[in-house]
Amino acid sequence: MSSDKTQTEKMILEGISYAKLEKHKDAISFFDKALKQDPSNIDALYNKGISLLKLKKNKDAVSCFEKIIEYKQDHVDALNNLGNYYAESQQFEKAVTYYDRALSNNPNYLPSLYNKGIATIRLERYDDALDCLNKVLDKEPDNIQAIYHKGLVMGKQKKHGEAISFFDKVLEKEPDNNEALFYKATEISELGKHQDAIQIFDKILKEFPKNGTVIYAKARSKAQLGEDNDALILLAQAISHYGKTIKNWAIKDSSFDKLKGDPKFKTIVK
Repeated sequence: MSSDKTQTEKMILEGISYAKLEKHKDAISFFDKALKQDPSNIDALYNKGISLLKLKKNKDAVSCFEKIIEYKQDHVDALNNLGNYYAESQQFEKAVTYYDRALSNNPNYLPSLYNKGIATIRLERYDDALDCLNKVLDKEPDNIQAIYHKGLVMGKQKKHGEAISFFDKVLEKEPDNNEALFYKATEISELGKHQDAIQIFDKILKEFPKNGTVIYAKARSKAQLGEDNDALILLAQAISHYGKTIKNWAIKDSSFDKLKGDPKFKTIVK
């Protein structure tokens, strides 16, 4: 092994040591020294990209990952990170193309299977999402995030009972997971069990009294139960926290159909 190559590897190892200590600026300085000696060094580029991500310098990180793909088109970690960048930028179609490229090189690469699952939920391609999440769960049956997102997909597909069973699995492992608890309650309300749903919403609101989404969900259930005054008070509260978003939801929401002619409802959402 040439002395230059040995020096480059030592610099990369030094950088990795700093990265493990979360000293990413120091880490990058070593990766840059390595890249000065060997500009196409994949390890230096990749580790520099990861440290840049940790420093929230996402565009600079993307440059590193794109350079890697120029040198090594089948680098699944770089492809996956490029997918993540576009997913975070809400460009889900583009993100999926990178996840697919990673999976064409390694069909069992779990990070891209999982990430593609999440991106395809956002694209409302629920069968694709289930296919990805099921493959993740085949390999990692206790993957809480995959179980949680499978519950979300079941809910989107109107399979409310199945959705509840997945949220229950999450809550067995993580009893304090309020997101899973909230979505379990929304699925219970979809089954028409509004009193049961309200009990769960109240439990969450004890801890997060200003959560507009939960207040709104409780207002929906109150409206479905015909408790119009409570529903309107809660809807006004939710709007005071989340404003225009909640107004737009309420205007389109069939849960409030019986109230939409009420002057109080019109005043609240105008």
